[in-house]
Amino acid sequence: MRHAAALAVALTISVLAGCGNETNHDVRVSIEQISSIASEGSLMADDLAHGRTKTTYLRVHGEELSSQAEHEAEKLNDAPVDPALHERIDKAIGLSSEIGGAIDDMRVSPQDQHAAQQAQQDLEKWAEEARKIADSI
Repeated sequence: MRHAAALAVALTISVLAGCGNETNHDVRVSIEQISSIASEGSLMADDLAHGRTKTTYLRVHGEELSSQAEHEAEKLNDAPVDPALHERIDKAIGLSSEIGGAIDDMRVSPQDQHAAQQAQQDLEKWAEEARKIADSI
């Protein structure tokens, strides 16, 4: 009976010790998601720059993408992680903010095709930067 109780205590402690720490895999998945959001935003910006999308679609889908980028940044910010990941996480959070801002700017001014072209280039660049960060984890 004592062995069973000791085993239960040991198991509980090991489970609790693992709680609250994001794994490298979880961090990588969040950063990959940020890259994906930027890639999708880049495609949307390209469509906007070439007159291939409707304002309503841009605003609704853009809001979803921007919200997802913010959510991923919040997850990364709040996650207790290995201190060795902090610099890369901070960079990913900054990219997420830039990505959401570029998408939001397109939502505000969907008629500005020049700004959409710039957003497309920026979002493509940020997607690649996020991909590189994710690959380094």
